[in-house]
Amino acid sequence: MAPFEKYYPESQTAAPGIAAVKEGLTKKVFEESDGAVVYRGERDGLHTRVFLTSNGLATYETKDLGVAMQKWEDYQFDRSLVVTANDITEYMKVVMAALSHFHPQIAERSTHLTHGMIRLAGGAKMSSRKGNILRAVDVLEAATTANQELSGKPQPEVVLAAIKYAFLKQRLGGDIVYDPDESVSLTGSSGPYLQYAHARARSILAKSKTKLQRSHDLQPDERRLLRQLADYNRVVAEAVTELAPHRICTYLYELSQVFNRFYENNTVVGDEREAARLALVQEYADTLKRGLSVLGIAAPDRI
Repeated sequence: MAPFEKYYPESQTAAPGIAAVKEGLTKKVFEESDGAVVYRGERDGLHTRVFLTSNGLATYETKDLGVAMQKWEDYQFDRSLVVTANDITEYMKVVMAALSHFHPQIAERSTHLTHGMIRLAGGAKMSSRKGNILRAVDVLEAATTANQELSGKPQPEVVLAAIKYAFLKQRLGGDIVYDPDESVSLTGSSGPYLQYAHARARSILAKSKTKLQRSHDLQPDERRLLRQLADYNRVVAEAVTELAPHRICTYLYELSQVFNRFYENNTVVGDEREAARLALVQEYADTLKRGLSVLGIAAPDRI
């Protein structure tokens, strides 16, 4: 997973945001109210929010304007995705509505996505407002403990795969119930299971010295596997268009199930069709690796 390219601290976003609000005030985008500067969202079917306090201080709304403008100045983006918790949906609608009056291009190219809260299996919902925040380190510790109990050894790549996949396989928007034991399991729809599936395919390839050879004369199980493999590009394209990474998770798990049925019913190494079947195993392993890479999950050759 690539590191963050740039950070925008509030200390740097407040000033351009304040300047934008003051300019918007002269253009009647904003108006004064009891000494403060507000945006009357009711005209857009929204609600009124304060952008500058009566003391002239920038609110979060103004700082978010500053972030949007600084990102535009830095990247001239085709699309900007702003990801927040569900509880500030209406807040962001007002911010984007205000932005559209003086920077319509930025507003048009910005998309607000929301997510729910994380719950531990059997536990209460975690809320930042209530102060009982479930920290990232808490999730990491829970997954690490569950993995250690299962494998008996530290496996940081497996732990990260477990957490990432457990979150990404959920449709964006709702709360997530995180079960550490389920997430590290080597059975069912989990990141470690797909890592194991990839390692297993690489192991099959390593057992043979036969040269791979693609064949157009396929048997039913081979054709079924190839048809599933051919769906990869379509699924990824749909996931990108719909901003739905869970589609890739579902596809990779279903692909592994199709391969399992193929492998249970068809000998690969030592069969007269070894060369053709090895080519399918190679394509399967490569597809798993590409898909996991899209999800930011490592695909080790051994686990």
